[in-house]
Amino acid sequence: MHTPSEAPPRFEQALAELDGILRELEDGTTTLEDALARYERGVSLLRLCYGQLRAAEQKVQLLAGTAEDGGPDLRPFEHTASIETAKAAVRKPGARE
Repeated sequence: MHTPSEAPPRFEQALAELDGILRELEDGTTTLEDALARYERGVSLLRLCYGQLRAAEQKVQLLAGTAEDGGPDLRPFEHTASIETAKAAVRKPGARE
């Protein structure tokens, strides 16, 4: 788990941690309190992964664009997600932006 001062885990790290959490929950040997904590961490990691995938998809779409001269569109990628958007998603699971 990372602290607020650390960078969030990379996609691959988050996915590996999610896999470990799933295995721990499936084996049924954790206490209820620990299982709830692991589930909460898993939800957090899942949201992180979805956010990273969404950003990558936007970047690919931007990079796949073409400029007026027919060459690749090389505008800087502007990511519009904010902490407020992420907080809103946590408050309303399944809600779309």
